[in-house]
Amino acid sequence: MSDLIEPSSSTAKNNPLFWISLVVIGLILFIFFGTDRGVPVTANEPESKTVSVGTINRNLLVPPGMRARQLIEQVREEGKPYPLPSMFEKAHEYDNEGSLADAHLLYFFTAREGFEPAMMKMGEISDPTLFESENSLLDRADAIQSYKWYRKLADLGQTGADEKIQKLQQWAFQASISGDPDARQLLLLTR
Repeated sequence: MSDLIEPSSSTAKNNPLFWISLVVIGLILFIFFGTDRGVPVTANEPESKTVSVGTINRNLLVPPGMRARQLIEQVREEGKPYPLPSMFEKAHEYDNEGSLADAHLLYFFTAREGFEPAMMKMGEISDPTLFESENSLLDRADAIQSYKWYRKLADLGQTGADEKIQKLQQWAFQASISGDPDARQLLLLTR
């Protein structure tokens, strides 16, 4: 029986799976215990923690978009006609406080319900001539979506929509020369 080889602890130390497992476990522990996610802002913190317009408020105690979802659910339960002007104003408040997900959801809901100022806002949010990534939930501008919202407004007779479409087409013409595929697709759509 003395001929049996006992596994040595050096075998585990030389095994790459052992080290990968150790690193993964360490990362998981760091994520759950080493970050400040979910820590509420206390009353003892200085008052200088103000959120500027267009910045993301990371001190919210609710997940992004949850307040808008709750408001939309409440409004749907109450039934039509929806209070679209007040919902649009609430979206604007969320936008100003940096709650971009809440703002975007309310802008989209009110735009989809036909509220013209919200339709214009949805067009502007994705318009490549106006796009600011730091003030948007989107990663990049979406000229096609912008055009669709502006087109709906123009079909409704909204003043200013045709001008926005012309600016978008001018952008598309210039950007297509540089090889922008979105600009080329928009030019094909608008012909």
